[in-house]
Amino acid sequence: MSSSELPVARYRIPHPEGYTQVSVARIGIVGFPNVGKTTFFNALTGLNAPTAAHPFSTADPNVGVAKIPDPDLDEAARLEGSAKTVHATLELLDLPAMVKPGHGAGFGARFLGRLREMEALAIVLRSFEDEAVPSDESGTDALAQAQELLVELTLADLEVFERRREKIVKEATADAGKKGAAQAISRAAALLEEGMQLRTEHWEDDQLVAFRDMAPLTLKPAVWVVNVAEDSGDSLDIIEELETLVPGGDTIVVVSAQLEEEGTLLSPEDRRELFEGLGLGQGALDKVVRAAYRAMNLISFYTLGPKESHAWTIQKGARAPDAAGKVHSDMQRGFIRAEVAPLPVVIGDGGWDEAKKAGHVRVEGKDYTVTESDVMLVRFSV
Repeated sequence: MSSSELPVARYRIPHPEGYTQVSVARIGIVGFPNVGKTTFFNALTGLNAPTAAHPFSTADPNVGVAKIPDPDLDEAARLEGSAKTVHATLELLDLPAMVKPGHGAGFGARFLGRLREMEALAIVLRSFEDEAVPSDESGTDALAQAQELLVELTLADLEVFERRREKIVKEATADAGKKGAAQAISRAAALLEEGMQLRTEHWEDDQLVAFRDMAPLTLKPAVWVVNVAEDSGDSLDIIEELETLVPGGDTIVVVSAQLEEEGTLLSPEDRRELFEGLGLGQGALDKVVRAAYRAMNLISFYTLGPKESHAWTIQKGARAPDAAGKVHSDMQRGFIRAEVAPLPVVIGDGGWDEAKKAGHVRVEGKDYTVTESDVMLVRFSV
């Protein structure tokens, strides 16, 4: 089409091959044996990956996708009469448990590569007693586990950076253009030698480019998941203790993975009633999603229409054309303007058309910064 005034952000263009792949936030789940990693994975994905009351029951990685709860999207889809509703998702990788220091070689080398591919880490800590689930390989002190895991992540990165530092320093003596990268890598290696996580420091874009091939684990956003017993009560003390240990900016959530996994067996209505009755809100997935989105600096925006209502994930600070490109590459190339309104306003008005009649839809240009929960209708020309 040569030009368009169609609400193409609300209605699917009938050429699937023209769509850009929706970027899915990928999170690697790590922890010691018997901390409840796979139970937590099952709770988030609704899958039934095998668990057992003995160490190292997860021999191979489990991979699953968690659909992000979004009641507002569901309500908007109902108002629009959408034939299809597409939630944002998280891709989860449940890795085999790492060996506790002194008991083996830490992270298995063959799984480190998979972990480095993730955008963020969910680090599961055990804080429950259960005679049926041995704690010899993990302990039940979440603070001690966090300290040990910080060390293991640091050592894993240090090994990579030391190898790279030796090579890049030699290369920089012959190629002045590599001097900046050599300095950045040397500085990072020195920090790791001191036991510091790389995300505790500020790095310029060119320095991050120098690190890219190494995909440092200690630079990835981290969500610390404290797995507690169902009747654990107030967990404020453990959160406050962990906040003094983990890098600033990391997020801590407290869940009962066993309870959450059991909740996946219930109907959505019964599950919602159970969690609300226990004061758990939407449950673990909602907590982890919010924490992961904050950690990875992500937001959601929406497209609505009778054919499909869709939640999209994008980096905070993205401009309107970048958001349009998530829906279709043609929209980004030929972006003219976007009609925008907050999703809660659209719902409050009874739908997109009603919000427009009420004067709550505004027009934004190429420099507009997309904000959380924007509904966008894009005008474009190709």
